[in-house]
Amino acid sequence: MTRHSSIQGILLANILAAGAAPAVAQQPAWVIEAPARRALSALWRASVTARSERVACLSGRIGSDSVWITGAAPVVTKGADSLAAEGEPSLAQCGPPQWIGTVHTHVRSTDDVEPADRFSPGDRAQMSEWARRWSRAGAFCLLHSAQAAHCELYPWRRQPPRLPPPNP
Repeated sequence: MTRHSSIQGILLANILAAGAAPAVAQQPAWVIEAPARRALSALWRASVTARSERVACLSGRIGSDSVWITGAAPVVTKGADSLAAEGEPSLAQCGPPQWIGTVHTHVRSTDDVEPADRFSPGDRAQMSEWARRWSRAGAFCLLHSAQAAHCELYPWRRQPPRLPPPNP
């Protein structure tokens, strides 16, 4: 898997790569298994064909230093415009224990032909709501080409939890 990091230390996962690179700093390594790569590629193709965002639930597991994506299944929605997929269906359909998070595409039908390669403020609100609803960190990916995704574990604890001081 190709290793990239942004200024914030976010790992960029290449969905068509065959392995995982070591994590940078405290970010987890992402392993996208073959069945998931096929499902994500199909999601991207459907999104490009429709010129509209598509959303899927992610299956896998979240470890202490790695996230394994083992599969993905499309979310059933009533529709979406080119810039915003419906949020509630993915919250309702993509919960634990079967699912560990969501993936969506960024395909634009506006005058900007390049898809956004970072989560939008609306995406982040959705990630926050998923974590709040299910009381756990979730795995979230944004497909921005047939070969690449931006993935984050949210919320990510950069520091170990603070423990109260020992009693004197």
